[in-house]
Amino acid sequence: MELLIPGLILVALMIWASTRIKRNAAAAFDAETVETADFVINKPDGFLHVLNDDSGLAFRAYSKEFGKVGNRDVRQATIEIELHQTVRLDAATKRIKSESESIGSIEAYIDGGERAASVASRRIGDGGEYETLSKLVTRGQGVWECRYSVLSEHLPDHLSRMESVLGSLRVK
Repeated sequence: MELLIPGLILVALMIWASTRIKRNAAAAFDAETVETADFVINKPDGFLHVLNDDSGLAFRAYSKEFGKVGNRDVRQATIEIELHQTVRLDAATKRIKSESESIGSIEAYIDGGERAASVASRRIGDGGEYETLSKLVTRGQGVWECRYSVLSEHLPDHLSRMESVLGSLRVK
């Protein structure tokens, strides 16, 4: 009997901690606005922003959902932001063309007084076929590139999110 009360207290604490951990983990995949010293972007619902990332990217997020490439499970979609220093906009679009299997469209425009471009492409990577929509924005001596890549078979599920995410990007 003397072990029953401490045992019940321990079980109650474990249930409370487990519930709190699950709630916090689920909240990590909620939509949020990510703001850094260099840019602002709206991360969509269902994506996890990777913190303390050592990839060299300014921002990286991946989808909660998985897709199949062969017999492997891979993330359905990723969002990445990268700064290409001392690169011009035309060189950045040429690099995307050279790394892609095909280009769907290239649209140049002015974004906040700076030159920008939007590039739709298809590439093969890690054994899978990906549709990628990239937004390129010039700032100073470099080009910021925001890429939203999705497994081709899951493109219809991500089209509206792709446009929303890239439209929300504001480079400071």
